[in-house]
Amino acid sequence: MTASDPIDPPGQRDAAYFRFLESDGVDWDAWWDVLRGRVAGAVFRGALSPEVCERTCRNFWSSPLLSSPNATRSTERAVGPLLIASGSMDTYLTESDRTRAGLGEICGGPGRTLPALLDEWRAYLADRGVRSRLAEYDGRRAGAYKLRSRADSKGFGLLPHDDAMHNWALPHLRDFEIQGVKRICNALLCLENGPGGELVYWNTAFGSEERRALGMRPDSYGYPLEALAGVERITLPIHAGDMYIFDGGNVHAVAPSATEDVRRTVALWITGPLADGTVLQWA
Repeated sequence: MTASDPIDPPGQRDAAYFRFLESDGVDWDAWWDVLRGRVAGAVFRGALSPEVCERTCRNFWSSPLLSSPNATRSTERAVGPLLIASGSMDTYLTESDRTRAGLGEICGGPGRTLPALLDEWRAYLADRGVRSRLAEYDGRRAGAYKLRSRADSKGFGLLPHDDAMHNWALPHLRDFEIQGVKRICNALLCLENGPGGELVYWNTAFGSEERRALGMRPDSYGYPLEALAGVERITLPIHAGDMYIFDGGNVHAVAPSATEDVRRTVALWITGPLADGTVLQWA
C-alpha cells in the first residue's frame, strides 16, 4: 500500500455516537457526555456575548505577547504555549508560565468570559464529586488555554488531522500525565470568524498501524484526502461566541474561509479523563 492508496477507515461509530449535540447557550450535561464518550461532540451557540468576543479580540490583537509561531503560515498569530511543536517539556512549561497571566488579562474582564465559563465547568464537576485540574509534569502546571488566529481562503485552515496520536505518541511528551487520559477531547471557543471556516469532522480514527500504512511518522501532520474518501462526515458552521467540544481522536479539519483576509480567531484547549475520574486540562 502507498500513501496515496485509499484504505478501509477504522474506528467508525454508529449514528447514536457520531453527531453533535447543539444548544443555544451552554449545556454542561452535553459537554460531560462528550468527555464520557457518549457522543462525538457538542456545540453551544452564543456561549460568549458579542461584546465579550469583541473585547477579547481587541486585547488579543494589541497584546505584547502576540507572536507568529508558524514560519510557513504567514497569517497565523498566537498567544500561549505550543505543546506539540515545543520539542521539550521544559520549553512548553516555560512558555505556559510566561503567558499564563497575560492570557488571563486578554480573556478576562466583566461579563461571562472564558475564565468565567471554565469556573462554571469546574463547579459543575465538583457538584458531581469529580476533580478537575491542569495537567502537571514534574510539579509544574500546563497551560490552561491558548489563543490562535488564522486567515485562510485558498485551502484548509487546518489540514485533516487528529490530536490523540500526537498527544500520545510524540517522544518529548513521554511521562507527561496526559498520556494516561482515556479520551482526548478538543475544546474551542470562537472569538471571530467570517463566512466559511467550518469544522469538518470525519467518522474515523487512525491508529498507529494505519498511520504507518499511510507513510506517516509519529510527528507527521495531515491525512491525505484519499484516505478519507467515502467516509461519513459532519460540516459544522462556527460563529463568533460559539463554544464546542469533540472527540479529538477522530479526524477533523477547518474548512477554508470564504473570502480573503477573514480572521478566524479561537481560544482552545484539550481535556480528558484519567482512569480515576479526574478531568485534566491543558493547551
